[in-house]
Amino acid sequence: MTRLQEAPPIATPGLAPRKSWHWRGLTAGVILVAGLLSIPTLHDLFGIGAYYLIFGYTVFFWITQATSWNIFSGYSGYLSFGHAAFYGTGMYVTANLAGTEGLSIFALIGVGALLAGLLGLGLGYIIFRRGLAHEVFALFTFALAIALGVLVRNVDAIGGGGVLIVGDVGYPDWMGSFNDMLYYLGLALAIVAVITAIAVQRSRFGKGLFAIRDDERVAETIGVPTFRYKLTALVIAAAIAGASGALNAVMVAYIEPETTYGIEVSVFVVLMALVGGRRHWLGPIIGAVLMYTLSDRLTGIGVSELSQILTGAVLILVVVRFDGGIYEQWKKVPVLSAVTLVAVVTILSVTGAVGGFVDALLIGMLVTLAVLLVPATIWRRLRPRRKEVAHVG
Repeated sequence: MTRLQEAPPIATPGLAPRKSWHWRGLTAGVILVAGLLSIPTLHDLFGIGAYYLIFGYTVFFWITQATSWNIFSGYSGYLSFGHAAFYGTGMYVTANLAGTEGLSIFALIGVGALLAGLLGLGLGYIIFRRGLAHEVFALFTFALAIALGVLVRNVDAIGGGGVLIVGDVGYPDWMGSFNDMLYYLGLALAIVAVITAIAVQRSRFGKGLFAIRDDERVAETIGVPTFRYKLTALVIAAAIAGASGALNAVMVAYIEPETTYGIEVSVFVVLMALVGGRRHWLGPIIGAVLMYTLSDRLTGIGVSELSQILTGAVLILVVVRFDGGIYEQWKKVPVLSAVTLVAVVTILSVTGAVGGFVDALLIGMLVTLAVLLVPATIWRRLRPRRKEVAHVG
């Protein structure tokens, strides 16, 4: 056997590590989902407070909303300030149909997704067919949410102008208690949203959306079907937001036009995506977990007035220091960031130094954020160098 035959095959540069990271990411995702699915069971066995189920559901809700917004606006560059229009459509579907015999929670979620998707289809067809500019699209979506709020406030058949009480909703017994059902369905919708965002980002469709974001005219010249791609992405984003809204109506139990079609949801999803990063599917997840946990803890200690101030401070900090959001900075020192987050959360949770797990999670994220503020070049200089092995013979 010659020396050439004994030598190991030469790997294609970058191919093997990428596959390895994909498998590691898939394994980590499966373990994370399995752990999240076990929480309702642990709640029953060990008497963990119902607060954690509601907290978990609300985090899943914001992940779903922020991710659905990012599938269209983050990937294509068309900023939408009217995401509440799609979310509110799902809410009012449940408010008007809940209690109807034979309609389960699954049917309500499906109808909410369908009507919100049709709304997105009509909106996109009108605007994109006319080739209106990004700024016009942003204003149009903002006006749409306001118009729908006025509509449900004045049409008795839809909203009647007052508060709508959501009736009883049927769901299978195997889903456990009411809180368990909300938790499981919230998690399921978040998984659907994230998997959709990953699939879009890695597909030819997603690359076309990124080309539109960079320069739509150039994208058209290289053969990207811009009208079809934008319309498809908007329908997907609207349908996911509507499905999540249909479930959230069951959670809040009563609905009114001012809060449903108000500015809060539309602005909050934009901030979450901007803080986490709009160029990757992980960005909205990071932003949603950080922003909601911060808001929840400030409300919990009775200083909810500071929530908006600190939210604005975090946004300014990220915009000024992190080009592209937290995820882009995380990529520069991924191991250090992950170790810092896990170590801080674990130590604080085990020792009980700061109360509960949510407090530990918030402090862990803020400490990690502080680590990311240090330029990556400084961390690389501090990293121990590997000893070079001398080859003999």
